[in-house]
Amino acid sequence: MTLISVTSATTDFSQAWRSLAFGRLLPGLLLLVGTASNGLYAHAPLVALAAMAGVMLPRRRAISVALLLWAINQTIGFGLRGYPLTGTALAWGLLMGVGTLVVATFASWRPTFAQTGWRGHSLWLAIAVIGGFSIYQGSIMLAYPALAAGHTMGWEVIASLFRKQMIWSGAIALLHGLLLQRQMALLHPAQS
Repeated sequence: MTLISVTSATTDFSQAWRSLAFGRLLPGLLLLVGTASNGLYAHAPLVALAAMAGVMLPRRRAISVALLLWAINQTIGFGLRGYPLTGTALAWGLLMGVGTLVVATFASWRPTFAQTGWRGHSLWLAIAVIGGFSIYQGSIMLAYPALAAGHTMGWEVIASLFRKQMIWSGAIALLHGLLLQRQMALLHPAQS
């Protein structure tokens, strides 16, 4: 590959990412998927959604989408599922909100290597999801004994939560990858 074709591929990837990131489709899809996930789980896969928002969108949009998804999850939980309005339940909800905010902010950092091509983008996606899960779940594990009357959370539960986040992240990443490829083809139809 020549320097010109490498530079062109980098520019194409960046242009496609920007085109999608600043459009309406990705935030709408994330909101749709995140809201629908509340029908499957009492707790939406907030780590996956926040990390993917951070990887796929500019920082402000990512944080807005992630926090809106957290608010939708809390509204469904307290409004439709009847979560009790206790200090403990509200503290859990607040902890989940702060965790969602931190994960979206972390993932939206998008270092330079993640902005220029598929390899860096994929590497950052993996780092964002695994790092985001570590941050989010780590804060939950620290708070769990105080908020769960001294009970502990077993590793099998944490492994199950990790699997759920990875599955959702993988599905969202696959959809995003397909949309990026489509966008690259639209930007340069002769190269497809």
